[in-house]
Amino acid sequence: MIVREPLESAYLREQEQRQQQDEVREEQHGFDLCELEGIVRRWGVRAVLTDLEAIHQQVTPNGSKVEWRLLSAAYLSGGYDDPNPCSCDEF
Repeated sequence: MIVREPLESAYLREQEQRQQQDEVREEQHGFDLCELEGIVRRWGVRAVLTDLEAIHQQVTPNGSKVEWRLLSAAYLSGGYDDPNPCSCDEF
């Protein structure tokens, strides 16, 4: 009689159950993302982030805070970080 076979089969069964739970979790996360996208489209990013900040303060007991900012396309393009800004007087 081999003692390892039942342990191995129990381990494999546990791994299969974890994999199924992960798949369900990933599917639910996808549905949540679709719902969140709908909320953002309906109410706007700024409103959602403001509400998220308030919810975080209610839910998180450690006193941490959410800090957020919306960066403009000009900032993201790197124009503000240019060490040699052009002079508009030249044109």
